[in-house]
Amino acid sequence: MISVYRDAENGLVAADGFPPGAWVHAESPTAEELALLQHELGLPPSFLAAAVDPREVARTDSQRGMHLTIVRVPYDFGPRDRVPFRTTPLGMIVAPEHFVTICRQPIDFVHDLTYTYAETPLHTRRANRMIVAILGIVGQWFLRYLEEIDRLMDDVEDRLINSIENGEMMELLRYEKSLVYMKTGLEWNETMVRHVQDRPYFEWTDEDLEILKEVEIEYRQGAHMAATMQAVSGEMTDTFASLISNNLNVVMKFLAAVTIILTVPMLFTSFYGMNVALPGRDTRPAFIVMTLLSVGVTILVTWWFRRQGWLSFRWATAQPAGSRSGNADDTST
Repeated sequence: MISVYRDAENGLVAADGFPPGAWVHAESPTAEELALLQHELGLPPSFLAAAVDPREVARTDSQRGMHLTIVRVPYDFGPRDRVPFRTTPLGMIVAPEHFVTICRQPIDFVHDLTYTYAETPLHTRRANRMIVAILGIVGQWFLRYLEEIDRLMDDVEDRLINSIENGEMMELLRYEKSLVYMKTGLEWNETMVRHVQDRPYFEWTDEDLEILKEVEIEYRQGAHMAATMQAVSGEMTDTFASLISNNLNVVMKFLAAVTIILTVPMLFTSFYGMNVALPGRDTRPAFIVMTLLSVGVTILVTWWFRRQGWLSFRWATAQPAGSRSGNADDTST
């Protein structure tokens, strides 16, 4: 889908066609839409291909007087995906008369741009200011996604305390993979921002360079935050793997003790159920005597197991996972 915006008194507004000085945004573009952008705006095919390549890294490039800047953007691929939170490339192309952004995933940052820069209106004709604004919004998205991952991991850790299955461990592994993608994307973006500041064709102002420095620091802080969360998560995964094993041992110990206790009356009934002559089998109180004897021995065995602690059914527990988010927040400041 292709959307066209231009600046107005109340922020960005939609426009028709491709007027000069407009911002053209293409999200999840089809082959026909990419061909339309190439034909109408004269964009290089290599720029278009790089913007929709899921493996493209954050970088800059220039061809035929046009300039390409690619930044990795966080994206939620859904809870059913093996890695729910990953990054996707966003291409920003500075053409002679247009500013073009292309992303293979449907991302909508027009609202965030309008809200964040309500007091400082954006001008679509100033491509360098648009790039700075978008880079700042992307940094905010990264921090927001990291906070969401941290909240989800806390929830999984709370459920892991009383778990004996692998479902929660696999869910935690998916979030650990997400942190790897987030950390890598932030590191790429930080390198790109540091590199783009030296490009003279953007004609950065002192204000632009100051904002870019802040964005670079924000990306670096996000990368450190993701690295800290990843390290803590790895330690927590090992701890909870031991807890799951301990919880399973508790269940097996309890079931084994119950099985032995139930075996005691079965031994008496099986012994006197044999088709051979046994002492007292023809006497009238034999059934009552055998029943009382089996009950008495069962109670005795139960008391002894209870005294040894083999009938306890207490889970192995750990400290609540809520303390981890506080450590991550302290590291990110």
